[in-house]
Amino acid sequence: MAGIYLHVPFCRQACHYCDFHFSTNTDSSGRMVDALVREAGLRAATEAAWRTLPFQTLYLGGGTPSLLSTEEIKRVVSGVCQALGVAPKELEEVTLEANPEDLSPQKLDAWRDAGITRLSIGIQSFHDETLGWMNRAHSGSQAEEGVLRAHAAGFEAITVDLIYGVPTERDWKDDVTRALNLPVNHVSAYSLTVEPRTVLGTRVQRGDQAPLSDERAVSEYRHLCDEMRARGWAHYETSNWAAPRGEGAFWTAAHNSAYWSGTPYLGLGPGAHGFLATRRYANVSNNPAYLRALEGGALDESSEDLSAADRHNEALMTGLRTARGICLSSLEADTGLRPDVHEARAWIHALERGDLVKLDSGCYRIPEEKWITGDQVAAALFYVS
Repeated sequence: MAGIYLHVPFCRQACHYCDFHFSTNTDSSGRMVDALVREAGLRAATEAAWRTLPFQTLYLGGGTPSLLSTEEIKRVVSGVCQALGVAPKELEEVTLEANPEDLSPQKLDAWRDAGITRLSIGIQSFHDETLGWMNRAHSGSQAEEGVLRAHAAGFEAITVDLIYGVPTERDWKDDVTRALNLPVNHVSAYSLTVEPRTVLGTRVQRGDQAPLSDERAVSEYRHLCDEMRARGWAHYETSNWAAPRGEGAFWTAAHNSAYWSGTPYLGLGPGAHGFLATRRYANVSNNPAYLRALEGGALDESSEDLSAADRHNEALMTGLRTARGICLSSLEADTGLRPDVHEARAWIHALERGDLVKLDSGCYRIPEEKWITGDQVAAALFYVS
């Protein structure tokens, strides 16, 4: 299984916490769609593996892909798939990231016609003052109405994003309840972080905004864990929960799950990353530079060949973000390294502290109550040559 990721680098306005690559100038959206299609064709022409991989998912992220016109969405989906020899209807999952203010009946119908099967809706909060503090473009009522319209339009797979640890008067429990009262079957929740070169980062640096409270973030994360467990949802990755869909199955995200298992993925667009075998690449994070390169028939990218230690450490970081955890024998087979041997002291310490637990499968995972600090656990087990 392999995935295709399209980075659509446009947003209506800049969220105060976001450090992703985007532009609020959408004048070049048509050229960008053409460039994305050209990049898919160029990569297929220059790397044989991209022509033979069994692609099963397509993900339009950003940025805000729902800002594109319906004709542009149709054109980029069909064009990229054609360039890669993929039949859109045969893909297991085609996801579009969308903001609530873009969920009009006309757009929803057009997206379904274009082959979109799953929506990822960026709600973040239902509390209007908090949304204003974030500089989001929608209100809480718009978020609820948008999800209801998407469901009425026939979208069965709907996921929403929430952010916890926000230093406002928002009632997190109310946000969780309102989200779960909607016809959604997947939730992604992320802790607010202070990133440099963002409005929030500048405010904290100047002292205009108090540092974020770790205690609040932990408390809100644990409330969400408890609430989802009570409802029978699967907490299958640190930040992701999936509702039951019958016969022991859940509404997990196929595309994102592939990232955490080390599956190859083709990244298209400015700022996008791709991974194949032992090579990783990153496209230039600059819209004009990206367009100039593709319109000239070239790629503007940086790349690196991953060492065994790199692959081992990345497998630890991504694997320990999942409920299935890491398998020591698989790690050794893939990289020649395993943490219980090459970082034995840190491994024993993690077991003694309860940072790792052994599963019936023989794999090891971080228990749910410690997952919020799981990246620190994984980093302590990294192999350093």
